[in-house]
Amino acid sequence: MSSKSSGTYVIDENYNVIAVNQTILDLYPSLKVGKKCYQCLMNRNEPCPPCPVANHVQGPQTYMDPIRRIYETVDAVEINLPDGQLGHALVISTVGESETIAAKLPRTREELEKLLDQEYFDTLTDGSTRKGFIRETERIFSRRNKTDYAMILFDIRNFKAINETFGTEGGDQVLRFVYQFLAHSWLKPAVSARIESDWFLFLVPKSCLKEEQLSFLLNLDWVKDSRVVHLHLRCGIYYVEENAASVSTMVDWTIIAKQSAGPGEYNTYAVFTPDMREKYVDRAEILSGFANSLANKEFQVYYQPIIEASTGKLCAAEALVRWNHPRRGFILPGRFIPALESSGFITQLDQYVLQHVYSFQEYLRAKKQPMVPVSVNLSRQDFYNNAFMNDLFTMAEDSTLPADSISYEVTETSVAVLGENCSYLLNQIRQIGARILLDDFGSGYSSLSMIGNYSFDTVKIDKSFIDQIETKPSIRAVIESTITMCHNLGLTTVAEGVESISQLNYLKEHGCDFIQGYYYSKPLSEQHFLEYLSAAEIAETHTLRSFDQNDPGRMDLKNLMDLVDHSGMFIQVCHPEDYSMVYANQMTLEISGHPDLPYKGARCYQYMLGFNAPCGHCPMKQMGSENEKEIEVDDGAHVFSLKARYTTWNGRKVFMEYGRDITDTKKAQHRYADQIRGILECIPEGQGVFHVDLTEDRWLSSGGNAQNARNMQNMSDVNTLIHQIASFVPDEEGQKRFFDTFSREAQLRAKAEHRHQILLETESYYDDRSIRWSRITAHLIENPENGHTESIIYGVDISKEKAHIEEIERERQKENLEKDQLRQRIDETMELYQQADRDRRYDYLTGLGSRLDLHDFLKKAEEQERSPVTGVVMLDLDNFKLVNDTFGHDAGDRCLKILGEKLTDFGLQHNITFYRFGGEEIVGLFRSPEENVSKTVSSLLELIRTQEIILSDGQEISVTASAGYTSIPGDYHDMITNADHAMYEAKKHGKNQSACLDRSES
Repeated sequence: MSSKSSGTYVIDENYNVIAVNQTILDLYPSLKVGKKCYQCLMNRNEPCPPCPVANHVQGPQTYMDPIRRIYETVDAVEINLPDGQLGHALVISTVGESETIAAKLPRTREELEKLLDQEYFDTLTDGSTRKGFIRETERIFSRRNKTDYAMILFDIRNFKAINETFGTEGGDQVLRFVYQFLAHSWLKPAVSARIESDWFLFLVPKSCLKEEQLSFLLNLDWVKDSRVVHLHLRCGIYYVEENAASVSTMVDWTIIAKQSAGPGEYNTYAVFTPDMREKYVDRAEILSGFANSLANKEFQVYYQPIIEASTGKLCAAEALVRWNHPRRGFILPGRFIPALESSGFITQLDQYVLQHVYSFQEYLRAKKQPMVPVSVNLSRQDFYNNAFMNDLFTMAEDSTLPADSISYEVTETSVAVLGENCSYLLNQIRQIGARILLDDFGSGYSSLSMIGNYSFDTVKIDKSFIDQIETKPSIRAVIESTITMCHNLGLTTVAEGVESISQLNYLKEHGCDFIQGYYYSKPLSEQHFLEYLSAAEIAETHTLRSFDQNDPGRMDLKNLMDLVDHSGMFIQVCHPEDYSMVYANQMTLEISGHPDLPYKGARCYQYMLGFNAPCGHCPMKQMGSENEKEIEVDDGAHVFSLKARYTTWNGRKVFMEYGRDITDTKKAQHRYADQIRGILECIPEGQGVFHVDLTEDRWLSSGGNAQNARNMQNMSDVNTLIHQIASFVPDEEGQKRFFDTFSREAQLRAKAEHRHQILLETESYYDDRSIRWSRITAHLIENPENGHTESIIYGVDISKEKAHIEEIERERQKENLEKDQLRQRIDETMELYQQADRDRRYDYLTGLGSRLDLHDFLKKAEEQERSPVTGVVMLDLDNFKLVNDTFGHDAGDRCLKILGEKLTDFGLQHNITFYRFGGEEIVGLFRSPEENVSKTVSSLLELIRTQEIILSDGQEISVTASAGYTSIPGDYHDMITNADHAMYEAKKHGKNQSACLDRSES
């Protein structure tokens, strides 16, 4: 997309405009940062109907801009905003705008009518739009039996990838190719349309629709530059029925059928059924009510106990959710979870559940109630949502709960699809002390490599396997292999959906660690789970009870003093031969996550980490033959700087380790190094780079490929360096501006204002003594080692960019001029059209409506868009030919003009509209039921008879008229005909006469 013609603005989740570029402001000056986009652009109180963000449209779409009256391509791109929210950048392409306007200037009446009717036609394919399809289909159904037809809707699988590969122009070529192929296929469509980006809708005779041959239409080859691109389509079919549904509703049903087409890649189509409609309506109701229900806390968290298989004791629970809808009652997850996942709302629900579980666990801890770990389900979309993941980590950091109080369950489908991104985030979650459970193992993507390659603690065997334990030996073999494999990898297993004693006995016999299912308990409401907790016997590893700490009085004096000397550190003492713990201070116990459990005699690796064997990073393994050693240990959750040594405890050899948690320091150091590396990697070759310590006012380094920069070494302070760099700006004023921008004081002031980057564009000398435009950047960073604020300063050559911007500005001004000229031509054309339309609708001589205007009026009156006609009068001037023959045609024209003015005034007084019917015949339509037609006609004839008409030569003449009228409402054309017959009847009785042929007046 060309930058010179792409306007861009950025909105947040609430449609607030947070950034705009100059191009979009030139196109839409009403856009304001901080305001709702739909308020700025359309003065609406809600998102515009075609909004690609509100409608979750993926990829570029072509829309008719109602403000500028042109077609443009809009691409809504998801982006992560600085505050963690999900936002959208709307990129509006106006490439070829001038040509578009010029091409739409009407040259013929047919083109003018099409221009005025453009919302019904698709300019890309020359087919119909959705509105055009509906209009044409309604016309066909009004003439023919609609049950003879079917609607069929196609779309292109993964069309966005085609756009990204071949660009918008290539994508448009594909759309035209597919449309032309389908429109001229054996379907023989009666109406052809493109109703959205790659959605092609056709009305076809049922006799032409052969489902068994659809595969020939669903797989097409498009050739681009000798390259064959395989296009795979899917479609939905609706066979029109004899019902009262509107055409628009039929189109919606066809869309539902298409969306119901299977997930396979080839030969996929679906025929609409009433079940689809019910599912669609159900899904729509679920989505429309979700936000309010979430705000009203209608979603309730349930807890299903997880039982230790060997003891039958409670050891954990899974958090599940139920929707207690005020009107529909309890809605099970199977109905609303898929709808929320497909619409992107599932993360909001997951966050709601996570916050609820944290609150529940904190409540139990505050009340000193029994607690077990509770696992929360994570959706695949959660891993894409930075704001949610940040909240997850923030809640863990801010909470006082033991680290393993909250666990997380992920499905194997999510892990398989997300790949490396999921692996990284799972590791991050485990580092905060949470356990990871692989949910639904065996239901879809299961493989040995998945379990071995990701950071899981527990594997949950899917209920679909458990259900077949008693009937399928092959399933039993799979379960046994899974349990053995997990144990060999150091993982525990949970069997889901256990409902019978035979299932339980089998699982216990083959070593399954934990059981979840209705055999022990269904999911329980919070209150019922509290009661369950109070009554349950809790497994030993999760029992919360007080105990006596190891008595320091049993220590010898030397070791007691050793512990005192290292107070404020983590301290642990164990026997080296079996790793049994002798002593651990409170800080160490807190790290374990269960400080209230007794540790004496427990294996350190089991108590501290929950392992079944010594861990690979055990400090004792790193000692070798040394008796004392300083080491750094990373256990996955924390990094410790330790001093370890062998000593004696009450006469027995022990291993003692003590140190501090340096996790935060290490993380900060990594961030600092990553930050510097990220900055340096983005600096183009040939540029100078400077590194200074602003806090200490100290130069650190000068480097880069620019010789000018390498020459600036050993600067005495920051400002000396800045003065030296500023000297390469060619003018004195520019040098001052440079120093004022990058002086030590200016940079520290920016840091105090929470600005982390300073930019300045200026001219400067380069190594070849040429003067070019440069963009100077200072990145302000904090060194975690000493807390100092540092700055990395570098420049980038932007001379080509500047020239390009100037060229863009010239092009923009030229385009604006062309657009203004074209708009002026359009305005002139439209004014001519409007004048021509007025001339057609009003008689130039009398000023009365024309016969065409009468026809339009009657048509709208019949459609009840105008007030009804209550009476009709037909006037004919008596012997008017004699006036023309005696006084000339100019006199006759003057006579008609004056009478037209009088009739107009008379009509306003009596609510009558007059039209020149032809020659000297004039028809009047009564529109007030209170008007006495007979009396009014008499007054009208008297007005005409007494009207003095002064000709241009001063002569005075008068005329009379004959009138026929009817006051019985009916078909308007029949009323005019009856009035016309009555007028001829009046003429039989002489001049200035009236007659009515209505039975009531005969």
